[in-house]
Amino acid sequence: MAQMILNIRPAADSLRDAATLSRRGVVSACLPLMEIVTLAPPLPNVKDICGLIFTSRHAVSAFVAGMGPVDWARVPAFVVGNATAAAARAAGFVSIFTGSGGGAGLVPVILRHVPVREGRILWPAAVDKSFDMAMALTAHEYDVQTLDIYVAQPRVNIAMNEIGPLREGAVCGVIAMSSRSVHLFCQLLKEQGLDSRRAEITLIAGSQSIANAAGSGWRQIHVAGKPRRSRLLAIATLLYHRQHEEQAASMVMDDG
Repeated sequence: MAQMILNIRPAADSLRDAATLSRRGVVSACLPLMEIVTLAPPLPNVKDICGLIFTSRHAVSAFVAGMGPVDWARVPAFVVGNATAAAARAAGFVSIFTGSGGGAGLVPVILRHVPVREGRILWPAAVDKSFDMAMALTAHEYDVQTLDIYVAQPRVNIAMNEIGPLREGAVCGVIAMSSRSVHLFCQLLKEQGLDSRRAEITLIAGSQSIANAAGSGWRQIHVAGKPRRSRLLAIATLLYHRQHEEQAASMVMDDG
């Protein structure tokens, strides 16, 4: 089987990435190790909220699913990344302000556009958070309410055909965008007796903390300069084509 890129992000994200990689001539497979479960906490009165923070597309989807007939769309939305901005726009939000580089990159955007003590800022977020927006903004005297709106849970009963590329040694690289998912991946390798495959796989990590969570033993580790999907897919594309060029050159030498 030809070498391929493996994506361990949740299903919707993996499929979206696979479509992008396919357009770039990259063969990939999806092995989602977590699934998104939407929660339904009570929402505050929209009149008390001067801004919304969305740090992922999943937060937008979960919030929209539970907001009912109340007109939240006119509340300014502060989002991380273009994908989250697109999700907010599709959900009908009118005023969208985008930051990059994770939650930390959104803080200065909020400081520029929201006066301190104008009102409460609502942060619909995942139960497990990599960056504490509330703490970062409270340091600037903002009133922030955190609302756990979804949880990423480990998948159970992963099908054997999903693990097939790993068993066959067909994976040259794996994309990891969270410490939890890479931990689950390492756990899966161990449980399936495939821990030795690390030496054949290049880890493409969204941050140094993710690379650290993955441990050692990988063929190589590439850490994206910024935790952006576009950066990781660019690295995956380069790795895939470089690997295939090396294989083609090796075959030519063997024939000679």
